[in-house]
Amino acid sequence: MQGWWSTLRLEERLQHSVDAGAQLLKIILLYLLARFLIARIGRAVVNRLEGMERIAAHKPRIRTLGNLVRSIVEYTVLIIAILMALRAIGMDITPLLATAGVAGLAIGFGAQRLVRDMISGFFLLAENQFAVGEVVTIGAITGVVEEVGMRTTHLRDEQGRMVVIANGDVNLVINHSRKGGVRLSVDVRVAPTVELALAKQVLLEVADEVGIMQPLVGVSAFDAASVTLRLTGEVVASEREARELHLKERLLERFQEVGITLV
Repeated sequence: MQGWWSTLRLEERLQHSVDAGAQLLKIILLYLLARFLIARIGRAVVNRLEGMERIAAHKPRIRTLGNLVRSIVEYTVLIIAILMALRAIGMDITPLLATAGVAGLAIGFGAQRLVRDMISGFFLLAENQFAVGEVVTIGAITGVVEEVGMRTTHLRDEQGRMVVIANGDVNLVINHSRKGGVRLSVDVRVAPTVELALAKQVLLEVADEVGIMQPLVGVSAFDAASVTLRLTGEVVASEREARELHLKERLLERFQEVGITLV
């Protein structure tokens, strides 16, 4: 009798193991299928968006957001698959879920700043408030955007210093480049006896030579000793300093060529 009962229990355990193995195999296959579909659909959506002419200029931002969303979905599917696998082998996952909830709550309190920075970074990318290469002012810092990450933004200021700003601290953004370029302004002081028409012509010619967009020249100030001419225009944000240096050098050379005296 005891031998018969032992044989029956052994068959039950074997059947349970076979059923658990079959369920595990199904879970693994479903997980692999889900990952495949997520990757294919994600790539298709990103490629579709990148191919649209209206948003073709934002390919890096689209790809970054696509990778982020895909990673979040893949990790979520992986966690669900692990929980289903544990349940399939007969493990009670209720205490595990309770422990994970408490641990998640503790981690959430301890990493509030990190979570805030990453959420802010996601919205910075999604809303396209600024992009790499643009000149922006964030708080009291003005510089060229060199990198926009999920947690931090890197600016290069006018003195060449790298400034790292947590995305959670980005409250007020002034984008100087969003309308095609940044403003460039150069003042030149000439003697009051100089022919203004000639001086303004030289300024406009040099501005066109250097590549200043939409140049405008006029008198910004004057007194008995000098007249100040101001040249303003637009340049590409990342080329502002180089264009300004080149502009001043060519202005000096051209003024010397035509005999205009600077004061």
